[in-house]
Amino acid sequence: MNDLLNAWQAVLTSDYLLTDTATLSTYEQATFSTTQRVYAVLRPETVGQVQECLKIANQYKTPLYPISRGKNWGLGSRVPVQDNCTILDLSRINRIIDYNEKLAYITIQPGVTFRQVYEFLKEQNSKLFISVIGGSPEASVIGNTLERGDGSGPLGERVAHVCNFEIILPTGECIHTDFGRFANASAKAVNRWGVGPALDGLFSQSNLGIVTQMTVWLTPLPKFFQTFNCVIQDSGHLSNFIDKLQPLILQDAIRSNCFTFWNSYKFLARQGRYPWQIMGEKTPLCLKELKRFERWLGTGCLYSASREQGLAIRKLIEETFTGQVESLSFMDQDNHNDLLINNSSLGVPTDQNIRSTYWRKKTSLPQNINPDRDLCGVVWLCPILPFDGQVITQAIYTIETTVNKYGFEPNIAISCISGRSVQIFIAIMFDRDVPFEDERAMSCHDHLLQLLTQDGHIPYRLGIQSMNSLPRTQDDYGKLMQTLKQTLDPNDILAPGRYDFRKDWA
Repeated sequence: MNDLLNAWQAVLTSDYLLTDTATLSTYEQATFSTTQRVYAVLRPETVGQVQECLKIANQYKTPLYPISRGKNWGLGSRVPVQDNCTILDLSRINRIIDYNEKLAYITIQPGVTFRQVYEFLKEQNSKLFISVIGGSPEASVIGNTLERGDGSGPLGERVAHVCNFEIILPTGECIHTDFGRFANASAKAVNRWGVGPALDGLFSQSNLGIVTQMTVWLTPLPKFFQTFNCVIQDSGHLSNFIDKLQPLILQDAIRSNCFTFWNSYKFLARQGRYPWQIMGEKTPLCLKELKRFERWLGTGCLYSASREQGLAIRKLIEETFTGQVESLSFMDQDNHNDLLINNSSLGVPTDQNIRSTYWRKKTSLPQNINPDRDLCGVVWLCPILPFDGQVITQAIYTIETTVNKYGFEPNIAISCISGRSVQIFIAIMFDRDVPFEDERAMSCHDHLLQLLTQDGHIPYRLGIQSMNSLPRTQDDYGKLMQTLKQTLDPNDILAPGRYDFRKDWA
């Protein structure tokens, strides 16, 4: 393999070809147990270097696993799906290529983070923002988009509001999607489809190519901003509330990705650490010990073009939910000036949600948060469901009973990504320093995944351990993917096993 390493070193120099054990071990670590070993790490700085690295990998028929920033905590972090891959770390390819205030877009490379976009827009005195994620501010915007992660706020379903991809194919060839393939196209940053077959979707949750550039659409800051909170007494009242909420989002009175539910466990994990002393060192948490009842907290944001519009929508919400919730309260920018300051719902990145990964750790919270390094145990499960109260509450019952059975807290959030569907985020939190917790947490995850998929609730994104854990398909999808993979990646070198559905799912 010395010839392979020498070939890569000629492209990158020795500073950016990493093979030392200490570095490789950090790329092999996630928030749950993994066994995959990394052969080397490549850190290119240019798209041309990416192309050369791929050509060399094809020559030696060795697998490459691309990552953007590697902050995919709870779903595998930077760890490859299969053993003995070389990591292609794109974090140094981090330029902002283009930006347009009037047309509200920004064109970026894979190393660009949410914090970087926020700081750039701030420097431009922009009136635009990008919806941020619950993950790290240092996460890649492109990486999160391609994984179909969602943001909090308008255009939060980011993969539906991007275009103009630059893609390096596994062979090293370069293509541009939509109108981007025409050098003088005036609409390449403002239209998703271009002319002819649209290819963008082939490269999200995919191992068919490496996206090295993307245009992301931004949201104008509202003229009038409000937030509202409501408390639902328990799961028994939740179904009716959901069915009252759904038409408001379907009719766009409340915008998509602008309303979220948290259960009590999620709320407590966001606020602090596990109450070991109160619980007498026992797990899982019993809410009665804290003199709390099981409740659901609903949080929404209203982004309006005028004060009059905002107050009219507020009145509609008040009329809809009066008598349906235990409490309902509003805040607006006129009465709460601080609402516009450091608000994640207005594009300000925060690590508040990531701090909850330390929920069961007994050590103090470090200033530099890194759940992988600090052996925080987190396994995510992310099913998507129809926006129907009965369907959702039945799924919640399955989640709660299963997670409790394994001795963990059912930490649940529900994001209303449209008026037709919701995403449920289940976080199984534990301490990896405790013997056998890794095994117990993964058993819980696998059992819950099995139960949910049996009910038809398929995850919309997968952890590295679950790529072959979905139900069998009913069509020739796998054959089509096999044809595409063989055509685009004849040597099968790019991210083997990652969203790789060429065969029937187990």
